[in-house]
Amino acid sequence: MKTKLLFIVSLITVLTYAQSPINTFYVNDAATFSVVTSNTPIDQSASGANQIWNFDQLVGVGISTYAKTNPTASQLTTFPNTNSVVVSSVDAIQSSEMFIKDVANVISITGLRAAGLELNFVTNNATLGAFPMTYGFNNTDTVAGTYVYTTYSGTFTGNIVTSVDAYGTLYRNVGGVANSNATRLKTVITINLNYGFLTNVGTITQTTYSYYQDPSVSADGLLFRTSTTKALVPLASIDQTDTVMESYIATALSTETFLASQLAITQNPVQNQLQLEVADAITIQAISILDTNGRMVISKSSDEKSVDVSRLQ
Repeated sequence: MKTKLLFIVSLITVLTYAQSPINTFYVNDAATFSVVTSNTPIDQSASGANQIWNFDQLVGVGISTYAKTNPTASQLTTFPNTNSVVVSSVDAIQSSEMFIKDVANVISITGLRAAGLELNFVTNNATLGAFPMTYGFNNTDTVAGTYVYTTYSGTFTGNIVTSVDAYGTLYRNVGGVANSNATRLKTVITINLNYGFLTNVGTITQTTYSYYQDPSVSADGLLFRTSTTKALVPLASIDQTDTVMESYIATALSTETFLASQLAITQNPVQNQLQLEVADAITIQAISILDTNGRMVISKSSDEKSVDVSRLQ
């Protein structure tokens, strides 16, 4: 039940800088994230300029990947006006599909699908807004359509509120460089469910915070995302709150292409000292080494081109 509900609409120094726009809603094709939990609660309540997000208690519990495809004829029939589909998989098992209408970079959600659950925004698509988005952006859009959840089906109404509500410095101990300038996109979708002649039989609210690298160094730059779903549906005996968190690790192929042309590791395999050779145009600012679960085992903020790895297995 939790997996289905979580899908509903499914990065320590203070820095002052010029905030860059969030370029796109999509993540890179074949982007890989570590699915994480946190040993201490994550506080995301503050908004505004020059925030500090210190997510230093993350623990990897799985791997999620994303891919964007074109809709099939059958999907177009079910979700009209869709022109792209984002497919997510957790630990190599497909878990959800998000159907999107993208017209001149204005993004609208036309449908969502997971095992045993389908939301179809056929009456009124959920429009986030036009990308790029800059700090201060805010948009509210009404949504309506039909749902199918196991043996239950009916209609729903509600709204989606999208805002670029904060920017600052993001620290995370799982995934990539420890400290990054980041701009945050917040989406809150609230749905009221109707069942037969019964109206408002339950509500589902999902709040998603997405942290994008600033400035973006790739087509998207999504570094970290949390999604909290609060569901109260007495008819189905549902009363629960669940959170999913993902921390960006890498994008297949594009990262390898960059490394092959700009950076090399000498003495490979490495024994005690990792030595880097980089192109003249590249300046090293920090080196982070992660294990296969996305946990950071070494982090070094320096322009040096070598790291002592003798303590690692």
